[in-house]
Amino acid sequence: MMMQEFVVDIPRDEWWTQNRRGHWRVKFAHTSAVKQRAVAFARFWLQNGHHRPQHFPVHVTAVIHPLTHGRFDPENAAPMVKAILDALTDTGFWPDDDSKHLIGPDYRGGEPSSRKGWYRITIRIEEEEH
Repeated sequence: MMMQEFVVDIPRDEWWTQNRRGHWRVKFAHTSAVKQRAVAFARFWLQNGHHRPQHFPVHVTAVIHPLTHGRFDPENAAPMVKAILDALTDTGFWPDDDSKHLIGPDYRGGEPSSRKGWYRITIRIEEEEH
């Protein structure tokens, strides 16, 4: 099985969770900022030797690295993960982020981010070798 990891760091002021309430425009601004950050990184990532999956579906795991060691629910990061998966779709990494192409994402908790004031999301992409 081939595995790649796509890592996006997100500053605290762009972070949005499923539990957070607010106007839809504010949520849109946060998720758009993360998507733009992920698109830029995906383009750089693809230009530097990472390959697009050749066989679908691929299994996607989202490892969420919080700010601290406190308790947290990794699935609450779904809006941020969705923005990253959309960015990978927009850059042509995969044809679509639908169930024909992706299994998951499965959410996992990770160690706290090593960058103060920044969350980190690691997207693991596993593809069966044929």
